Amino acid sequence: MNRTLSAITLALASTLAISSFHAHADDDGIERIEIHAERMPSELNAIARNVTVIDEDTLRQQFATAANLAEVLAKVVPGMAPPTPALTNFGTTLRGRNALVLIDGVPMNTNRNISRDLHNLHPSQVDRVEIFRGGNALFGSGATGGVIYIHTKTGQPQTAQQTTVGLKSSLTEIDGDGLSYLAGHTASGQVQGWLYRAAGSIEQTNGFYDADGDRLAPEPSQGDNYDSTIYSFDGKLSKEWDNQSLTLSMLWYALDQDSDYASDPSAAKDPYITKARAIKGLSLDKQNEINNLVLNAQYHRNLTADHSVNTQLYYRDYDARFAPFDGRKFATWNHLAQTYLESSNLGLRVTFNSKLNDKIELDWGIDASDERSEMPVTTFDSDIYNASQGLVFKSLGDKAFVPEISHKSLAAFVQSRAKISDAVALEAGVRYERIDASFKPFTTLGSQTAVTGSAYDYSSFVYNLGATYNLNDDHTFYIAANEGYELPDIGLQIRYANSQFDLSQSNLEPVETTDYELGWRGVIGPVSANLAYFTSSSDLGGVKSENMGLSLTRNKVRIDGFEASAKYLVHAAWALELNYSQVDGEEKAQGKTAYTVMNGFSIPPSKLSAVVNYDAGNGWTSQLTWLNVAGDDYRIDGKNAFARRDTQSYNVVDWQNSFELGQGTLTVGIENLLNKQYFSLYSQLQRNGNNTSSIPGRGRTLAVQYQFNW
Repeated sequence: MNRTLSAITLALASTLAISSFHAHADDDGIERIEIHAERMPSELNAIARNVTVIDEDTLRQQFATAANLAEVLAKVVPGMAPPTPALTNFGTTLRGRNALVLIDGVPMNTNRNISRDLHNLHPSQVDRVEIFRGGNALFGSGATGGVIYIHTKTGQPQTAQQTTVGLKSSLTEIDGDGLSYLAGHTASGQVQGWLYRAAGSIEQTNGFYDADGDRLAPEPSQGDNYDSTIYSFDGKLSKEWDNQSLTLSMLWYALDQDSDYASDPSAAKDPYITKARAIKGLSLDKQNEINNLVLNAQYHRNLTADHSVNTQLYYRDYDARFAPFDGRKFATWNHLAQTYLESSNLGLRVTFNSKLNDKIELDWGIDASDERSEMPVTTFDSDIYNASQGLVFKSLGDKAFVPEISHKSLAAFVQSRAKISDAVALEAGVRYERIDASFKPFTTLGSQTAVTGSAYDYSSFVYNLGATYNLNDDHTFYIAANEGYELPDIGLQIRYANSQFDLSQSNLEPVETTDYELGWRGVIGPVSANLAYFTSSSDLGGVKSENMGLSLTRNKVRIDGFEASAKYLVHAAWALELNYSQVDGEEKAQGKTAYTVMNGFSIPPSKLSAVVNYDAGNGWTSQLTWLNVAGDDYRIDGKNAFARRDTQSYNVVDWQNSFELGQGTLTVGIENLLNKQYFSLYSQLQRNGNNTSSIPGRGRTLAVQYQFNW
């Protein structure tokens, strides 16, 4: 292995494959791999934090045994909580905290946090993903755990068309009810200097079955994508001319569920842990939905040889609907109701890059956004619901749950990079942000309390510092201190407000985190490796809702952990990759003196994944992926509570294969190859507190997909 190149690629040991990532060659002929999860492109091996980059080829292999991007990342990214069976990234934390999800720089997070940030695009739209860990001052609110930067696919110079067809079926119960299919088409090329891409797909997902051959019950808390039609479309135009470039893009993703199945409520009475049961006969007009439209314009111009500007203007229109919830026994709900979110966001980013000399470079600029969101509920007839034993939902109309919230932000930032010597590099940055929040008058759903509107503004000042030291071509050490912040979910408090509620008097101080990270990247013979130790603390954690909002608390939080990745090149055809992470967290309640362990939805148990890669050299590549999630006891004094159970370990083995066949590529995957019956961490913790959320993992499932190149 070329030693100079290995020093660059070793930082990618936490990925499943080291491949091409928009690389370029300098005058010295050395390939420089750049990532964009900072503000401007930066060499990967010069970053003072742990970064994972997953390329398109690896994603295509992993998608053969995963339903969405959230599952892929949760399986293979160290520090990220294990996958869930639901249509949510609730509990899928990164280093025990929330991550900011960006699609081509556009934030998917909303202040009314509904935890679907990783479920807003189709796998066919993803080019590569960069996971940038730790508190982040570069992108603003929401990045206390890190940044997940998703790049979508772009046009290619050569005219090409590609048709994709796919089938997926359970192998434990083979019938039409368990068969899903996919069809898509892509056109790409160049016209008068403009690169273009236009792609669309339709996917019909039906039922899934566990290892015993039983149909998986619907997830009644956060929802799922069973019996859904999924549509996607993306288009992109880009052109470079006279030291400038322009990219215009549109991305649309829609999921519409239409199922005849509900979760049998009688399972709630069974002893822990009994798997949820699916029952037929559901009558519900509108079920789980996602509609995500993103319009994006990016303009880059080289002002001089040493100065450039990058401008991004984006608009996002988003709505999502959840499964109904029986909140009649809770005073804060007092209804049988179904929530949905309607949100829009208009944003602007302007970033200047200035090279002051051969050693110092600055990124500086402004971010601005205007987000509007509201969360009504559809209410249902209780008598009809009771008579049907939880199967028939007759709408009584909509009511307000969370009123329209305006969330405006304006920020200025400066990020510097300095090359002190051939061995030492420093980075430092600051960000100042002001956020104005307000809501209109409304009446609460449960207590029917009239709440007057109010407004509140706050500001946050955060920094980041880092240093890298290249001992030689094979070993790099780094150390970093970073701050991050996020505004707590305003809607979580407003929906349970009393008549005296006022934003300026509520418990809405931002979560401000301080992170420290120490890491090493190195190559030792045929092994490239990556080690990182991190700590994170905050005087105030996120708002915790207990007893359906009757108690809202903010706890002091401290987290630490360890991540390790290694890739062993056995020989030209075989490679072994290992990824391990362990996260520990404690919290101290307000007015208390002792710390207690954080719950399982915040701090996952240790996770180990191993991937055996085989490249036959004749167009066949194969991966065998093993995921081990350890057990952990999250109870306090041995008592069960929300997200506090004594969880058991489990193992899942997947097999992915790719074949160059004719004018295309055939991908074949078998999920849960050994057909083990298991309950994910999410299901063991029971999101809704009873067995109707205890959804087993999918049993042995076959997925076949063929991409034909015209």
